[in-house]
Amino acid sequence: MMMNTNKKKQATTVALVAAILMAAGTPPALAVLGGHSDSNAAEKRLGSSPPTANMELALGFVYKLYRGSAWNILAHASDNSRTNSLNIAMPDFSVEYWVTAFEKDTTATLTGSFPKWARYAALTAYGTDGLPFASVNMVDQSAGRTFTTTFTSNESDFVVLARVYRTKSHPGSLAQAEKFAVSVDGKAWKIASETKAQLNGKILEWPIQYAVSNALAKQMTSERDMQMFRPADASLPGVFPNEDARYMITYPALEGGECAVFHGRVPEAASGREFYGFMAVEMKTTATVASLSDEDLGGWGSTYTVFACRDEADARRAGYDATDASNHLLLAGDVKVPGVILRDLNTAAGQGLKATDTWATQGQVTPEQCQSVLGEAYPIMKII
Repeated sequence: MMMNTNKKKQATTVALVAAILMAAGTPPALAVLGGHSDSNAAEKRLGSSPPTANMELALGFVYKLYRGSAWNILAHASDNSRTNSLNIAMPDFSVEYWVTAFEKDTTATLTGSFPKWARYAALTAYGTDGLPFASVNMVDQSAGRTFTTTFTSNESDFVVLARVYRTKSHPGSLAQAEKFAVSVDGKAWKIASETKAQLNGKILEWPIQYAVSNALAKQMTSERDMQMFRPADASLPGVFPNEDARYMITYPALEGGECAVFHGRVPEAASGREFYGFMAVEMKTTATVASLSDEDLGGWGSTYTVFACRDEADARRAGYDATDASNHLLLAGDVKVPGVILRDLNTAAGQGLKATDTWATQGQVTPEQCQSVLGEAYPIMKII
């Protein structure tokens, strides 16, 4: 009986979410589920536009469907089909996102600590408009320190996302005992198993990807093979914006065995600098197919050459040398509309790509403007 109920729920999710999101017709922002947001209300809506009414309806439906247990949706992109779950909006392979949904006018109380092994972690609450209204992160609460925080909304149902950036020395996901205990109006909620959370993420992945299919690709065809730029804020309507992450993007055609080769330097370590890395993505679905974090690139301050190619044979023809530690592969495979994203995550105000925020409110930030801010950390692209 339980199996039949679960199958019915899965079928309902796929059918209704797909229908609602298809009607919405609004592509998600690059920042969906990416990074973390701070609690400064004045910056909550920076870099995104509110979703359409239909998208808000879709989010509300998902929130209602998955209420009742804690951390029951897992989003984690991977090139391993067994562990890949809810791979949307260009995530890095080293990051995982756990989701818990709550009802309007209830108070969610979370008790626990951010794991000491995480390079970054945060709890962020979002309404059905997909925008954050409260957050706490490792800047506010140091790793390993137990604390209690509450979230509530009198405007709509809401979700809390637990974001965890893994390290190369700890590639595994959160253990059950490491997840925050959740209670609602004083009643403890059971923490869902990782298997269930992963399955729910897999169920939601297809309808969301299907809904945004072609939406982004149609916008990008006129900007092929140009140097990396930051899209205008107005071009990024969507949900779950990442207030501390900024993005540059380019759309290499990768036709006829060509590669996009990027030469640059990982920024030096600095207070507030949390993440720097590349993602190769399928723009038709926003799924990540390969990623390189700053750790993969050799660490802070390291010089790199990244070969974004269809396969390794193309990379070798473009000059890739597996014996050179500064050479790195970013393989796009057979994606229909390739995209390469650079994510710069920085909690310090005005640092990194955050220094281009004013320009982004006015329009697309040019490659020259991005380079003027990043210096050697701006990757120069050559099509080979």
